[in-house]
Amino acid sequence: MKKFFMTLVFVSKIFGCEAIWNNGPTQLLKDIFEITETSGVENLESAVKQSNFRWIRPKGFELWDVYSLFDDVQRANLAKKIKNSSLAKAKMPTKKHYDAVVIFGATTSRVQDRIQFLMKLHLQGITWNKVYLLGSTRDLKFGNEADKAMAKVLETKGAAATEMAMVNEVWQQTPKPDCFKDIPTISIQSGQRPDGVRASAEDTLREMTKNFGDVNGKEFLFVSNNPYIPYQDAVTKKVLGSYGMSIDTVGEAMTATTTMENVLDTVARCLTNIQRP
Repeated sequence: MKKFFMTLVFVSKIFGCEAIWNNGPTQLLKDIFEITETSGVENLESAVKQSNFRWIRPKGFELWDVYSLFDDVQRANLAKKIKNSSLAKAKMPTKKHYDAVVIFGATTSRVQDRIQFLMKLHLQGITWNKVYLLGSTRDLKFGNEADKAMAKVLETKGAAATEMAMVNEVWQQTPKPDCFKDIPTISIQSGQRPDGVRASAEDTLREMTKNFGDVNGKEFLFVSNNPYIPYQDAVTKKVLGSYGMSIDTVGEAMTATTTMENVLDTVARCLTNIQRP
């Protein structure tokens, strides 16, 4: 709890994807391009092209895989710049009540962090009417160590060792106030793409729209964690922007173990989704 309240002092007041591109490149994005000696930041089309070419993680790699894209000087300069930016800070809700909360799927430890963050928001007086849990059929047995440990737990219970099953398990095992019993919880699972690649946040969001009904004018709170908030805010607005709902993407501060490779990978993905086709 102490860590959470200390974090509040440094919360980001900048909205999600606007931390990267706000009617043009933000100073943070300009600095990242300069440090990595990447050109084309002034124009969104070229920024997307260059960032995707330079920063997207290698094909077949996941967030927990280790790889190197920068030299020591670049990595140190990036860390110095980013640790004091909105990409590293917690982002808090802008309202006190929401029609629905949406928790993005991720690795086991990040899902745990996201749900704990939501519980802390409840203690701060934030309320909601419904909860959506997002997940996929990603096989945890091929994930990081926390995923593999959760896979064993799920299998001993006779459950599939998938991301969706894990999100449900973490949600069920998290201590919650009695008032939560009356709040509907809906699990949204997306399967593999036709080419066999695991589902992305975009795929799961599109699956969620099948369960929507009329959401025009509704307030939705999406729970992620930094540095992934700008990307997940951008993809949410790309997929759901036409539904007339209010989108507020929040989450805990970036952890000290997050690599600069992962940070810039998510920056590139943010830019791609801001450039909505």
